[in-house]
Amino acid sequence: MSEQYHQFYSEYKNKLFSYLMYKSGDYEVARDIMQESFTRHFQHYGKEAAVLSPALLFTIARNALADHWRSRKRFVLVEDVQPKVDQFSGDEESTLVAKRESERIHQALDRLPHQDREILSLAVAGVAYREIAAIFELSEGNVKVRIHRTRIKLRHMLNKEVE
Repeated sequence: MSEQYHQFYSEYKNKLFSYLMYKSGDYEVARDIMQESFTRHFQHYGKEAAVLSPALLFTIARNALADHWRSRKRFVLVEDVQPKVDQFSGDEESTLVAKRESERIHQALDRLPHQDREILSLAVAGVAYREIAAIFELSEGNVKVRIHRTRIKLRHMLNKEVE
């Protein structure tokens, strides 16, 4: 493996894993798909330093995850995955409050358009706007506006529920 590709891997492995973890809700699946995505990317594009594109890597990962669910005859959408609240420390009351808040956020996310959820999940995973723009074939400015508007919509939905 070249030094350039090693740097590329080091820079994007945590971002890609975070994104896949969010999309799949399963640690093992996210880890496997991350490894498979880097392998595919390296085999097909890693020898050319000019093609060390994070957008291409994330596209490969999205497709690999879709292939994984298709092969299992089970396609799980992000909005169907409920995080495990058992990982929170504290008493039963705080666990229940955390679980209710998590469910409330997931319900609000359900009401967002699919592509907006995808774009927001990449941004939350730490992917640069420029790279998100390349994945969705949008301008960087459009991505910034969509993320900003999606966050406002989400905040408004959550605040409206409280009132």
